[in-house]
Amino acid sequence: MKKIFSILLFSFLLFSCENHKEKIEVYLLKNRVKTTEGIAVLEYVKLKKIKYDTNLENIKDCNYDSISKQLIYGGKFTVDKKNIETKPLITDEEVLKLNLKKSELILSEIGRNRITQLKPNMKDGIQFVICVNKQPYLTGYFRSNISSNIYNWNYIGYDYFDHKIATIHDKNFVIRQNEGYEKWKPILCNLNQYPKLVSAFRNTNRIIE
Repeated sequence: MKKIFSILLFSFLLFSCENHKEKIEVYLLKNRVKTTEGIAVLEYVKLKKIKYDTNLENIKDCNYDSISKQLIYGGKFTVDKKNIETKPLITDEEVLKLNLKKSELILSEIGRNRITQLKPNMKDGIQFVICVNKQPYLTGYFRSNISSNIYNWNYIGYDYFDHKIATIHDKNFVIRQNEGYEKWKPILCNLNQYPKLVSAFRNTNRIIE
């Protein structure tokens, strides 16, 4: 009887540990989310009573920084859990490490290929979110390395074209930001701003500090 009880207790503890393991996954979004920065271009046009013409057609979905007079292509955004795709782009098993100092997301070869095979959106990028147990923590953009647009929010540069021809800029997918919209001044993302995400990497022994 004691032996049976011990087996049941062990099975319960094992199940509990597996059930409470922090799963770190990368998801794409069902629908694009507008940035919380600036003002919508169409709203600004209406506010300033600017005549709408065909030149505005390509930027009608953008936001505008009325102070710096710059269009916002890759601004800060937040995500509702309901807007996250059902299946992750990058699974927990494919997330190998996080280099905290270098802001590098280190993935398996399968995970890296999934990103590089994403057809790039040269203007707006592809929005993603890093989740812990499907709870969103870090939002950002997959940005083509040959895009000319400046993203000031979190982004990961990637190469969609043949790596034998092109230079691999971010082999381990560095998470960067840019200081403002006017000039290209990329900086590393301060991942300590996301303590719960960092804690999940640390608790699962997947962090390089």
